[in-house]
Amino acid sequence: MNRREYIRRKILEHLIGPTGSILLHILILYLAVHFIVFETRDTTPEIEVRVMEIETPDLDDLDLDFEPELEPLEFDLDFDMDVDMDVDMDVPPEDMDFTQDQPDVDFAALDVMQVESPLIMQGLFSGRNEAGRSALLREYGGRWGEQTAQAVMRALEWLRINQNENGSWAHGGPSSAMTGLGLLTFLAHGETTSSERYGHTVRRAIRFLMEQQRDDGQFRHTGGHHVYGNAIAGYALTEAYALTRIPRVREAMNKAIQAMIDNQQPAGGWDYGFAQGARRDTSVSAFIVQALKAAELAESDAEGIQRAMDLAIEDLRSVYNPDHGSFGYTSAGGRNLSMTAIGTLLFQLTGHGRAPEARAGTELVRDMARIDWDNPDRWTMYRTYYITQVMFQSGGGAWQAWNNQFAPQFVRNQNEDGSWTSPSAQLEGGGGREDTYGPVYSTTLAALSLQVYYRILPTFAVVDEPEPEEDPDDDVVIQII
Repeated sequence: MNRREYIRRKILEHLIGPTGSILLHILILYLAVHFIVFETRDTTPEIEVRVMEIETPDLDDLDLDFEPELEPLEFDLDFDMDVDMDVDMDVPPEDMDFTQDQPDVDFAALDVMQVESPLIMQGLFSGRNEAGRSALLREYGGRWGEQTAQAVMRALEWLRINQNENGSWAHGGPSSAMTGLGLLTFLAHGETTSSERYGHTVRRAIRFLMEQQRDDGQFRHTGGHHVYGNAIAGYALTEAYALTRIPRVREAMNKAIQAMIDNQQPAGGWDYGFAQGARRDTSVSAFIVQALKAAELAESDAEGIQRAMDLAIEDLRSVYNPDHGSFGYTSAGGRNLSMTAIGTLLFQLTGHGRAPEARAGTELVRDMARIDWDNPDRWTMYRTYYITQVMFQSGGGAWQAWNNQFAPQFVRNQNEDGSWTSPSAQLEGGGGREDTYGPVYSTTLAALSLQVYYRILPTFAVVDEPEPEEDPDDDVVIQII
């Protein structure tokens, strides 16, 4: 071996030793990393996402036998409310607490993103479940939240027990109107066709109303003037569809709403029997406009809903008295508390809550609203139903004062069986007062008033209105999407 060959071999031996070791370690590290990553990927759980349609119940699948139709019952809500009402009653008992702080009503927290889904209405009725009710009662119920919740449950039980076999309620009033009020009360509590305890009650009520609907969209057994019963029954079916999405209920809703629109007077009002004469009636318009707003939110296919509501507002402006900030019954008049509460609420529901008429009406209701069970008027339950909604939307101290006044009196005067009797029963005389309509009427209106904390639609649209000169800081601006 020559010297050159010897040197080359020594160089190779020197390089192969450490270099080979390095290469070997690199290979080992590569295999280890590859093995670990491979094993990790193998053990990562997979998530599978499926888009599934939510099945809605069909009333055809319900095996419910119905009794023969009830005989027509008279239902004459002739309130004779052109006369100014005396609201100078005794002050509430001294044990009422008017000092407890209450936050302003903030509906923005209830707002939800609109999605194309069978659950689209859940946001609009987001308070109508156990969690929503509890939260809103704590926030807005003050010291009376728990007591009102218990009173409502007793009322629902009374209604469940006293429902007729064919799904109706009557007990002194026309069956379609009373059944509509009963159904609205259960729906306000979030009870639907699938509710464990009250599902059967709700299903039967829906079926009864659908059985009573005629081809023209109106209902049988609605009473003497029949327009109230048509409005209430249509309103109830509209909310029923919003919460259940049952296709057949949608059809019934559309027919009922279209009938109301088609029978509106050219000037925007409604009258007894859907008459098209010169007379118009604020009280008649009340439940119709509530039904129209609910139908708009439920995405009804009825034609002309928005125009009908716009016309209704123009009709209400025709009976507004700027000297008092009040709305009249059939024409502009004095300070009529009941009609002012109705007019103000309808302005709010249709997005005109900042209009001068609505602001003045709210102020008048704040100033005049009183309730004294021992010194009642003829329409305590009916009036309270509207006043309570107006005051709730006002929020703050106005709502706190009203809640501390009306809630304990309604809770304390509930009958032991869970029903209510209107305090007008204490008055002398025969007809012309609401207690003659029976316990279903009084019980449902009382319960609906006590459900205002979570029943009311969460947001209301604000339409462009002239800005008032006074300071708006005391009012809550509420918007609907």
